[in-house]
Amino acid sequence: MRLIDTHVHLNFPDFKEERVEIMERAQEAGIAYFVNVGTDVETSKQSQELANKYENIFATAGVHPHDAKDVNEAVLNEIKEILKDPKVVAIGEVGLDFFRNMSPQEVQEKVLEQFLELYSEIDKPLIFHCRDAFDRLLEIVTHYGKAPYSGIFHCFSGDKDILKRCLDLGFHISFAGPLTYKKNDELREACQYCPLDRLLIETDAPYLPPQTKRGKRNETLYMMETFETMKQIHGMGGEALSDQILSNAKSVLRLPL
Repeated sequence: MRLIDTHVHLNFPDFKEERVEIMERAQEAGIAYFVNVGTDVETSKQSQELANKYENIFATAGVHPHDAKDVNEAVLNEIKEILKDPKVVAIGEVGLDFFRNMSPQEVQEKVLEQFLELYSEIDKPLIFHCRDAFDRLLEIVTHYGKAPYSGIFHCFSGDKDILKRCLDLGFHISFAGPLTYKKNDELREACQYCPLDRLLIETDAPYLPPQTKRGKRNETLYMMETFETMKQIHGMGGEALSDQILSNAKSVLRLPL
């Protein structure tokens, strides 16, 4: 079995002292690849460095909506430069976060449009962060360009109807630890509705550990709990599901595996 953690932050200080051990634990469980996601210029550069150090790590470059207020032409140019690296496989994470509003909503929307413009220039997929903003994000994406898009809604938190709208635009859907939470029946229903050829899995580590690890720092190994839940939801064996997920990740992120 070979799995891929399609959204992790191994460069974060939480992992500084045991990054190699964390990767080894994951690999022993069958998680062979990692997509390390940038959230601003500095973390995008760090992700790029990790990807060029380890064959089984791929990077992304983007600016999280929390930091949209800091985006200017120089920032966009730096992100564009990082994206020229073949090991940097996607634009992200970018999007909207109307839950915490750490950047003004109108600024988040403007920056999202700038990244959609970058997507139209650079032939690399998008990785969206979206919290409490699905209607607005989907409205912007729908009116900005033509479907199908190439990209991922990471750590999906919507219901089945929202998932269908994301699918109609061409996106893949990635589920994280919240899929295992006891009160998340609506999210499990959405996962069941998701076609197998659009299904992805992630940790978002060090955030969002699964049910039995809540309150702890998340790591890629813990993704196996989410994977077990996903197996039950789709009634599949581990080998078949892991093969499908890896194939999906290779397709949307164009990974040379």
